[in-house]
Amino acid sequence: MYSESYSSIDPQVIRMRTKNGWIKAGNGCKVLVMALVGSSSLLDYDTQINKINALANLEKRPELVGDLSIVSPPNKRKPLWKYIVEETPFVASTLPVYMAKDKTDRIDPRRLLEVALEHIEGGVGMITIHPTPSREIVNMTSRRLTRWTSRGGGIIIRDLEARGWKYENAYLQILSELAKEARKHGTIISLGASFRSANIFDSFDEAQQAEICEQLRLANMLTKLGVGVVIESPGHARPADITKVAEVLKNSGYPIMPLGPIPTDIAVGQDHISSSIGSTLMGMAGAAHILAAVTREEHTGGIPTVDSTVEAVQAAKVAAHIIDLHLLKDDHDDYVIAQQRSDNRSCVIGKKGKGCARCGVVCPL
Repeated sequence: MYSESYSSIDPQVIRMRTKNGWIKAGNGCKVLVMALVGSSSLLDYDTQINKINALANLEKRPELVGDLSIVSPPNKRKPLWKYIVEETPFVASTLPVYMAKDKTDRIDPRRLLEVALEHIEGGVGMITIHPTPSREIVNMTSRRLTRWTSRGGGIIIRDLEARGWKYENAYLQILSELAKEARKHGTIISLGASFRSANIFDSFDEAQQAEICEQLRLANMLTKLGVGVVIESPGHARPADITKVAEVLKNSGYPIMPLGPIPTDIAVGQDHISSSIGSTLMGMAGAAHILAAVTREEHTGGIPTVDSTVEAVQAAKVAAHIIDLHLLKDDHDDYVIAQQRSDNRSCVIGKKGKGCARCGVVCPL
């Protein structure tokens, strides 16, 4: 199914698989964008398929699509991740823990491994796991306004608390087997940010710094096992804290997928804009290689529509290009537009002749 084997591991540049081959991400590569879809109920499956198809029809498409479904598909239809793998050019990404928890929120490590292996063997290019929650870091969050906001990390924390902290994090229990299969199939492991900050006041605190240290420890271990790694961080963070997080993560050398970062808490309903600003800041500091496209519904409680999902991707694509313009000097497309404006003596692309409805006879060009 795949045109190339995944052999040598360069921790700074990962390769993610699609049905057509491999896509690179990391230092020296163009910044990628990941769109997010997912069924929250049996009723919205068709809407999610429509989102995926709309994304596939974009001129400037995302490179990855993440399936965040928390319910199984209706009537034995394909899981969204399988549809992405088989029917689109995208890298498919998943969070196995969403499909592994039981009705009491308990996690059976063997069931978790079973779900993860189904995804890996089925062609998913990247899986996000949450191996960092520990009693020590959970205790550090007691001074936060919001202790944690990660859905996947929250599932792991509730499982650990329900078991009285007598057992190791479920992901740590299966990590060696998971790494073996990920290496075999060329699947990237993304280390989720369970303690990413939910507001700018909790950013880069003791808990987040401790989690980043644990992410880096696990990244080094997985790299030695021959697995490509992505690190997720930081969530909400004011610009000064984005700079601090970026410095730590850039120095690690690993590809980074910033969650946001969202640099202000006031942009409710406009977080496709705020997150694009935050990711641009982080990317210009050298610590953003895959941008997760945040929709305007991020903090409204609403389910993203097809249009808002496309809008989020378009905003993230602009941020990705600005980062590439800054780090890679990739100004070709900008020059084409500037040259057209010069040749046509109009700031309106595609228009020939003087003037436009806005400037009329006073057009300065």
